[in-house]
Amino acid sequence: MRKNTICLLLFILISFGAFAQSGGKGVFRFINLPNSSKIAALGSAFPMSEEAEISESFQNPSLISNSNAGKLDLNYSKYIADINFGAVQYGFKLKNNSVISAGLLFVDYGKFEETDASGNSTGNNFTAGDYLLNIGYAKNWQQKIYYGVNLKLIYGTYAIYKSTALATDFAVTYKDTLARLSTGIAFRNMGYQLKPFDQVREALPFEINFSFAQRLKYAPFRYHITYSNLQNFDLTYQDLNDPNAEIDLVTGAPLNNKATFLNKFSRHIILGVEILLSPSFNLLAGYNFRKNKELNISGTGGRAGLSFGFALHLKNLSVGYANASLNAAGSNNYFSLMIQPSIFNHKKPK
Repeated sequence: MRKNTICLLLFILISFGAFAQSGGKGVFRFINLPNSSKIAALGSAFPMSEEAEISESFQNPSLISNSNAGKLDLNYSKYIADINFGAVQYGFKLKNNSVISAGLLFVDYGKFEETDASGNSTGNNFTAGDYLLNIGYAKNWQQKIYYGVNLKLIYGTYAIYKSTALATDFAVTYKDTLARLSTGIAFRNMGYQLKPFDQVREALPFEINFSFAQRLKYAPFRYHITYSNLQNFDLTYQDLNDPNAEIDLVTGAPLNNKATFLNKFSRHIILGVEILLSPSFNLLAGYNFRKNKELNISGTGGRAGLSFGFALHLKNLSVGYANASLNAAGSNNYFSLMIQPSIFNHKKPK
């Protein structure tokens, strides 16, 4: 009965994903932004670690564990053009000692001046924002195999235009503690737009990600390799009038050169590394090939897609920072604060 239930769940989730789009299409693209400094520092690599933090379960629900109980994770980034972006996550312990992860992701685009069709100011202002409420749960099967589900309620509001959607993630992770490795796959953002912004419903940014991570036995390193968007091999941007022509993201003009097989393949790869200097302090770095190819402007340097950061683990809290390069114009900074449950436990005076 249990196996039949799992198979039925997989069938339903994959069926949802069959209607989703990828590439540059779809609505609510913000749900794929890195929710923490660690994810951002690793180049937005799909998290896969045998010692996962609670923030990683936001992207991979199969990483939820009892060690996440009572932990509060706070994340913030001053995003592009003064956009405020952040996430809050907490691990709730249930009576059966299992844990539910609850999180909120938000993007505040700020205040805008309202104009008419001719560009004349009406004297009014409006705001815009996107919000995601996430509930995650995981179970263990056959000791080394973990599976988990995220349920998402998504809401967007842009002046008079509002939209809601429901989505889910399903992930499976294999952990081998003796070999210090973990690997797995996730079907993300499978769902349906309940209420469209206008008259036409749009697909959610569905993607299938595969990842592998291992901590070296005789060196203080953990490396991460992610192959993203398995559902679509060609991630190059294309002109609507010529589906075979890649376009220049700056000018919008079609490019004469065709994307090679290696060019298309590399856009799926994300590389990340953790330098485990001590139990209290780690350095992190990542390289996202797709971001480099999409955001790098010719002749301005190749830092786009490169990211780095650090994590400082104290007794009762952890502090994280990341910097992710966009292009020659600048980069984003991410800040994280994770509070341990013991920080609130004070001994009573005798």
